Amino acid sequence: AYRVGRSELLAWLNELLQISYTKVEQCANGAAYCQIMDAIYPGEVPMKRVIFDAKLEHDCVKNYK
Repeated sequence: AYRVGRSELLAWLNELLQISYTKVEQCANGAAYCQIMDAIYPGEVPMKRVIFDAKLEHDCVKNYK
């Protein structure tokens, strides 16, 4: 299997979403995943309900749901 490094993954994510993440761990709150799903299926993810600055676990879980 082909392995992609963290820096390549971050470069792809930053280019796709026009953001500037410096660590993969910044994706943990689920907001980036919501943006990826919205890019794949436009309008299907209610982006106004996404908590972009989620710090607490229950806020992150809301993003994943």
